[in-house]
Amino acid sequence: MQKNNKCKLFILLSIFIYVWQQNIGIRLAYKISYLNNIYEQILAENDILKLKINTILSIDTIYQIAKERNFAFPNKNSIFYIN
Repeated sequence: MQKNNKCKLFILLSIFIYVWQQNIGIRLAYKISYLNNIYEQILAENDILKLKINTILSIDTIYQIAKERNFAFPNKNSIFYIN
């Protein structure tokens, strides 16, 4: 009789450990997915900020070079945009 109870306890403990491990796995998967989404958002924001920095620096640099060499700025009518 006692051997039967040990067997039942072992099976019950095994099931509990399996369910607990599955629960932890699912929690970690959700956490990883959430953190991955935040990481992707930060990378996108970082790319936007790099673009803004490069735009500001390039405009300032071009303006400074034009000012040093006494270049004339073009009229709005003489600027063409090509897509």
